Amino acid sequence: MRAARISAIRYRLIALWAMCWLAWPVAADSADAKIKAGYLFNFTRLVEWPTPGDEPLHVCVVGADAVVEQLGELASRDSKGRALQIWSGTEELQICQLLYIDGDSAMLPGLLQQTKSRAVLTVSDQHGFAARGGGIGFYREQDQIKVEINPQTVAGAQLKVNALLMEIARIVVPSKP
Repeated sequence: MRAARISAIRYRLIALWAMCWLAWPVAADSADAKIKAGYLFNFTRLVEWPTPGDEPLHVCVVGADAVVEQLGELASRDSKGRALQIWSGTEELQICQLLYIDGDSAMLPGLLQQTKSRAVLTVSDQHGFAARGGGIGFYREQDQIKVEINPQTVAGAQLKVNALLMEIARIVVPSKP
């Protein structure tokens, strides 16, 4: 019975991701941004923050204009009853609950340090991001964008990741300095 329920939830998750992904017209150069934005949107549904409520969920993006553009189209949707607000840049960093930092951003180490003791899900496409203390990292395998999760970082931020996300992700442990 439980396996059937998990399987049904998994299919709904895949269908939700596919609907988000297929809903946008895509230029060849924005395909990665669209996929990453779809993942980020689904992270808002598959992660629990310590203070749930009806206040907006703030998704902040640093250095990835194409991802901001794709997420902007989702700003009118809600995530588990919470409106999404999309922010670009670092001016409003203190309100972020999900922070995506482009892997090419020189600000990445400083931003990780600023969010370390807060309930912020950090995400990046920088190689080895999750192993170096980030929450969720994007990586490419066989021409597909996949995710890896650092459960220690996520737990340290007082966040809970849905088991379905943990199933599709590669689990990493932090590398030693």
